[in-house]
Amino acid sequence: MTRGTVLPGSGHLDDRQRRIRRSPLLFTTPVALVAVLTIMAIWEITRGNLSPHSKDHWPWRFSLLSQEALSSLLAVAIGFVFARAQYSRTVRPIVGWNGYVSKDTPAMSSRLVWVVRVRNGGMHSAILKSVDYHVQPKGELTPAADVQWQGFEAAIARLESLGLRIGKDFDLNALGPGSPLTVAGEHPGVYVAHLSIPAISLLDNLYIRVRVIDAVGDTHERIVHCLRAAEVEIRSARAADEP
Repeated sequence: MTRGTVLPGSGHLDDRQRRIRRSPLLFTTPVALVAVLTIMAIWEITRGNLSPHSKDHWPWRFSLLSQEALSSLLAVAIGFVFARAQYSRTVRPIVGWNGYVSKDTPAMSSRLVWVVRVRNGGMHSAILKSVDYHVQPKGELTPAADVQWQGFEAAIARLESLGLRIGKDFDLNALGPGSPLTVAGEHPGVYVAHLSIPAISLLDNLYIRVRVIDAVGDTHERIVHCLRAAEVEIRSARAADEP
């Protein structure tokens, strides 16, 4: 199982978005082609500076393409790599999240509920690759470097083992691989968790790791700290309700 990444200077997981994998077809292959063509061009330049007599002996007799052809291919390959790099920045998703207090979830065990949503602030849609969870109860702090990620069912079972009831004390959205994470715009995003006050009181944090694939095949990761600021916002909402 994959371990977590430690945020420097803290005991929490790093929640900054990062690219964890590039597309082998659209990144590794063009870069490898540029490297091969560069080596071939250096070879041909070296051959071009030898005497005619030396060119008649191995290994200098070996030649696949002329310097002119290699120069043209190399220019095209380098142009493609730079164009791909620029395009990948354009289509890169910006995976963000927000949490807020809701009073409109009557099925939950508390009137105030903490709602967490994930959204894509980029210019192009992305595809969900995986969604993983880590439940961290209060008093059972796990070093960030030793965090073990769980699937949806395992996370539900872990929360229920703490005495929390699904649909009453908590609710997680089953986000499946292949689902689109569309551009947010005016859309509030996709909800990933509803957490009641009893759930918040038992948890130090609920981490959700979201991985998405962008339009050029690169994989991006963002870790959501579901309970960041939850207790403060709940206290604020309670104070606002007091006469």
